[in-house]
Amino acid sequence: MNDYLIGLITDRSDCLNEIYDEAIKKHIPIVREDMASLLKVIIHMLKPCRILEAGTAIGYSSILMAESSGPDCTIDTVEIDPDLVVVARENIKRAKLEDRIHVIAGDMLDVFACLDAKYDMIFLDGAKSRYIDVYDDILRLLKVGGVLLCDNISYHGKIYDEPKFVDRKHRTIVANLRSFLERLTSDDRFVTSILETGDGIAISARIK
Repeated sequence: MNDYLIGLITDRSDCLNEIYDEAIKKHIPIVREDMASLLKVIIHMLKPCRILEAGTAIGYSSILMAESSGPDCTIDTVEIDPDLVVVARENIKRAKLEDRIHVIAGDMLDVFACLDAKYDMIFLDGAKSRYIDVYDDILRLLKVGGVLLCDNISYHGKIYDEPKFVDRKHRTIVANLRSFLERLTSDDRFVTSILETGDGIAISARIK
């Protein structure tokens, strides 16, 4: 998306502006502006009471989702990097949202397996090669009528390449992402749309 359009859809709170600037300065990956805008639109439409996120980083997207949702919405967000967990909790406290956003330190696969709550929305923005590993847990955790969002599913465009042309160090990630997308799009419990926005986004509605 070009800078003009991004400028039209960008609307951050002062706290998010500060966190955004810190992320850019320290080269910490956070959601792109087009994805951030889409998250806000979906949350306003869905009005979720409970959200699960994989890939907290420094808490930018968690705070954005909390600010976009109602006061009764809670967010469980999972981060494996202990240093990022510390920063995320500090940022969430700065945003005065610590009573609504719960940062869970650990590996996505282990944490998802231990959760037993039901969620209205799940946002995957963690380790791309692990999406396929948590597929069954997603089915268990996501309510019928809920929405699954998966960011960066094109993996810098590598998902479109023939396997033989993918760098060896990226082959496992690409293969696992393809397996995930093929399973998701062929599962009749979901209706899925894939957008080439940003680095690729999959949006799935759980219908049964």
